[in-house]
Amino acid sequence: MAKPPTPNPFVPFFPGDRATAPMALEEESESAWQRFQELHDAHQQPFAPTEPAQAPTSARSFMATQPLDRASTLPAKPAPVSRRTLTLDQVMVLARRNNRACPMPGAWAQLVTLLPSREQRGSTIAPPPPIDGPAWGAVSPMQKRLRLRDQIEWAEQAGVLAVVHDFLAALPEEQWLHM
Repeated sequence: MAKPPTPNPFVPFFPGDRATAPMALEEESESAWQRFQELHDAHQQPFAPTEPAQAPTSARSFMATQPLDRASTLPAKPAPVSRRTLTLDQVMVLARRNNRACPMPGAWAQLVTLLPSREQRGSTIAPPPPIDGPAWGAVSPMQKRLRLRDQIEWAEQAGVLAVVHDFLAALPEEQWLHM
């Protein structure tokens, strides 16, 4: 009976099988050994001797707790955004706060009225429209968030980013669709 052929180690055994990975190359030089010795010696430093613990002077080993000032637990208000330094990222952080996707259809239509059209090669280009009507139920919240990002980028290029920021900041939370 014939012996089965030896499989080639570089040919996958079946479709989708991973090929063998090449072996790691080792550096065999005096400088590599020296670097190893330096790293080894750096980690062999002995710890400082420990000091014995002091026995508690009373039955209570901890200090009495103090009442917490209620004002210190309130979150600090975010710093006001300067109109000079307003960036696309800052407006996107505002738009994504509390896992927001986009404004609700009525508010979104108002937002689009703030976006000017642009002239390009002799023709007028309108800003990206909001998702509303029958498409509202068919489009995912992530796609709505991406459309809002397109509109915010449009506002940045048109120079009305601060106006869009102020509009979005003034929207109450119930006027937002959340993810």
